[in-house]
Amino acid sequence: MRKTKISILCLLCLAVLLLFSSYLPLASANTECPCDDLDDFIEWVDEGSISVQWGQVETVAINGEVYTFRADDFDEDLNAALISIERDGIVRKEFLFLTGSSDRRWLEWDNEVAVVIADITLDGYKTPSVKLELYSRGRPSLEIEFEASEETVQGVDVSSEQYAPGEEKQIDVTIKNTGDAWIENVILEIDTGEMRVRSRGEFEYRDGILKENLGCLAVDDSIEMNFTVVAPEWDGKTSPYDIYYNIYAIVTGYDIKEESHEFNGSLNLNCTDPELKVVTELVNEEINMSTWYVKQLDKSTSTTGSIDYEIWGADEYSFLRTHVYNMGLYAIDNMDVQFSVIPEDIAISDIYESGDYSSMDTDGQYYLGQKLVPIAPGTYTFDKAVVTASFFGENYSWESASHTLKVHGPHIVVNKKLTKTDSDYTVSLDLSNDGDRAAWINLTDTIPDDVNYVSGSLEKSLEGSDLPLSEWDLITMVVNGTQMVSVKGVLLPPGSTLSMSYDFSSEQLPDLPAAVCEFKSIWDYGGEAQSSYYVDGAEVKQYWKPMNGGWVTESNITENVVVPVVVESEPELIDVSEETSDDDFYSTDDELPDTSDVVLEVETESSTSFLSKILSPVSSIFDKVQQFVGNTFGGVLSGIASILGIAESAAVDAVENYLYAVVIGIALVVFLVVYTLISK
Repeated sequence: MRKTKISILCLLCLAVLLLFSSYLPLASANTECPCDDLDDFIEWVDEGSISVQWGQVETVAINGEVYTFRADDFDEDLNAALISIERDGIVRKEFLFLTGSSDRRWLEWDNEVAVVIADITLDGYKTPSVKLELYSRGRPSLEIEFEASEETVQGVDVSSEQYAPGEEKQIDVTIKNTGDAWIENVILEIDTGEMRVRSRGEFEYRDGILKENLGCLAVDDSIEMNFTVVAPEWDGKTSPYDIYYNIYAIVTGYDIKEESHEFNGSLNLNCTDPELKVVTELVNEEINMSTWYVKQLDKSTSTTGSIDYEIWGADEYSFLRTHVYNMGLYAIDNMDVQFSVIPEDIAISDIYESGDYSSMDTDGQYYLGQKLVPIAPGTYTFDKAVVTASFFGENYSWESASHTLKVHGPHIVVNKKLTKTDSDYTVSLDLSNDGDRAAWINLTDTIPDDVNYVSGSLEKSLEGSDLPLSEWDLITMVVNGTQMVSVKGVLLPPGSTLSMSYDFSSEQLPDLPAAVCEFKSIWDYGGEAQSSYYVDGAEVKQYWKPMNGGWVTESNITENVVVPVVVESEPELIDVSEETSDDDFYSTDDELPDTSDVVLEVETESSTSFLSKILSPVSSIFDKVQQFVGNTFGGVLSGIASILGIAESAAVDAVENYLYAVVIGIALVVFLVVYTLISK
């Protein structure tokens, strides 16, 4: 029994030994080249040829060794030559024959250099020379080529020469024998440095080194392998330009004479550049003018930050949106944004802002939305938004596109000029439409009672005009001793003008109020244009600045001061809005003139008339009542606020339609509701 067990153990040991012994030749076959006989498989490399004359010497350097050749003798038939070769003081001599077996034609020295006789010639003096072809032993040379993958990480293109912090990158490595002889037992070792190996492919991985035995590589043979690494995360403090990763490779092997060869190669990976995306978008690039008005906000309740007013009732507007996105892989500080400049005749109605553009984390973004309402028609250009930043000593700049806004509508301009002739004065009124849409107009001018109007001078100025006087609704009248002249219901197409004048006499330099032109387009856009006025005969020009109070002079334009738009009428002027209705904007004929060939749209030039003076107090009263009810009853009577809001809207509508009795009735009802609630 014991012998049986011993026999079984011996058989097992023998099997393991046989298996191991069979494995070793296989491994050897995979790593060593089969053609390793020095006598038969040296791969010779052509080193050119030399011609050696009888009795002369020629010196040649081959693979760093210096060889001296001399032709010592020739046979009579010139079929052979005695060649001497010297290297490091050692001399070899041998006859080489042009004919016969191949082994008689050449000699080799230590398997390093081979000499082959090629020809024997005579010169003009019958002196022989031998031509020798020289060969050296070929040596292997390995080329290491790295190729890194290209990725798109969070929208950022990462090239093959760059890395992304915390992201994978595949590395392809190619080992090619570009030498002149095979190489065996080729060992490739790759040090990935600070980069962490995520996938090792066919490599062995130990102590941070990727290793692989590539075996035998013949001339022009190549082997491709790959692995995946991950770059460390960025610490947020060190300049990415100071962080780069190096992958270093060493490959070794042996040639046919068992001489060792070593080659190396490397791959450097640098950071990506910071990247911002700046986008501006103009929503509604073509709009019409619309009528609107301004309400001042208490600074304590203002939510827009940079503006303390509200624009109400603007039916048409545009939106300028500015987006800044961090498209790069690094947080950016020290940013500065040069926003698109808003043209002077464009008002910012609302501002919507999100984020911070002074610094931005990765994937961060900033948004600025500006609601724009035009003050006058025209074409407006919004320049590029430009973002600049300093990133660890490097300066960068990004910019958006520019945009153009087209605003349609009538633009009414009233010019009032005063000229003196002897003791008489002439007032010239020129009315023009510089916009691109037609408008119906009512022009009114007031002649103070302290000057003497020259009767019939207005009518005389209109004689011979393009528009017959019979088609004008021309009115001259006296109200409380004040002379008024007006033209009503005249259609003023784009690019057209209307001119008239009148005379008066005065002993003193006159004070003249501004001429007022009410206008209205077919698209519900209307307003009021005013001319200059005169103080002691001197012209005072007016400008339409709704954000600064309406019609203002140069002396009272205050920067960054916004008041509700209220057009203050001169004491001498009659408020035309009290005596005119919408129908007064049109001709007194039963039918309107045909304007189908005129494209009528709107633009922004709003005015506040008599109605706004009534509406403002009414809205204020209801606001105070709503606030009182809310503060007094809190959430219990939350519905009362909405009821009062409805009442306010009804009251405003009533005022706009001159339903004063309805206003009074609504006010009484509200008062009774509040009184009843307080009584309880």
